[in-house]
Amino acid sequence: MRFSPILLLFMSTLPGCTRTAPPSIATADAGLRAFLPQWEEAQTRFINGDPTLWKQNASHRDDATILGAFGGSGEKGWDAVGTRYDWASSQYKSGEATLKVEYLAVVVSGDLGYTVAIERQQGARLGDQQDPSRRALRATQIFRREGGAWKLLHRHADPLIEKKAP
Repeated sequence: MRFSPILLLFMSTLPGCTRTAPPSIATADAGLRAFLPQWEEAQTRFINGDPTLWKQNASHRDDATILGAFGGSGEKGWDAVGTRYDWASSQYKSGEATLKVEYLAVVVSGDLGYTVAIERQQGARLGDQQDPSRRALRATQIFRREGGAWKLLHRHADPLIEKKAP
């Protein structure tokens, strides 16, 4: 959350209201941003067939959810979500796949944060593919601070396609 200088000026003129942006907002945002390279490493391993680090950085609680890029109606709760992660990562063959993430937004409020991004995979091999390919996903992820660490709470991803009229 960012405060407009005009809004702050206006608020400071109100009787008894001298509010500035809480320092915890900048700290929380910095904390999530510091976690993102670790999360990107987990994603890179995931697209090389290893979901271990991804699952370590995911919430194991009953309110965890996923609407994955391979379709389906979605899963809720750690048992279903963890199984989905294993299945989705197994669709990738081990190899030299890399990931580049273009963040459109990184927002934090208290113990929740979210990212909106384009994830570009290069060298990924899916299913029966023998040759590596490129793949791009639109991804929205919600993270929650649990026990002092950021954990993936929800992910919604789908293939990036060209914008077109209905």
